[in-house]
Amino acid sequence: MFSEALNQAIAQKANTPGAGHGAHGGQFPGMASNTASAHPNHFSVGQGGHAGHDFQQKMLGVRVYRQQLLASNIANADTPGYKAVDIDIEEAAEIVKGASGSLPLATTATSHLSGGVQAPPFPLKYHVPYQTAADGNTVEMDTERQKFSENSLMYQFSLDRVSGHFKHFMELLQNLR
Repeated sequence: MFSEALNQAIAQKANTPGAGHGAHGGQFPGMASNTASAHPNHFSVGQGGHAGHDFQQKMLGVRVYRQQLLASNIANADTPGYKAVDIDIEEAAEIVKGASGSLPLATTATSHLSGGVQAPPFPLKYHVPYQTAADGNTVEMDTERQKFSENSLMYQFSLDRVSGHFKHFMELLQNLR
């Protein structure tokens, strides 16, 4: 993972001759160090990354999945008998908080690839329309557009949070050279 690469880079820098406490020349006050016990003003990077950033990364995947569901609803607005589906985002967040690691991918045949996209284990909720359609379709375009727009904004927020985290670490790695 990225934090492991960061720890390796810090360790290499620490093992370089002349790379003691003064090697960073005071450029990084308060920045991360893997030697927090030797330097009381530094804090440890840790092995698993920051839990809040891991959560944001997972929620980014949840937002993508929900966006696909909502786009499918909009695309099938004129399909007779189509039932609009969605996920409860708060329930999905609770599932993500309880999940450890990534979701396992199952292969049922030897010719299957070991990667790919598998639907997350979030229970689908069927939309109950305010007004029933004669053809049995439950998609209400105003509702779907509103949910699509809201989810797009929250997706962008999660994307900004995740990318900001990685930009911070990239700057740190570049300054360690």
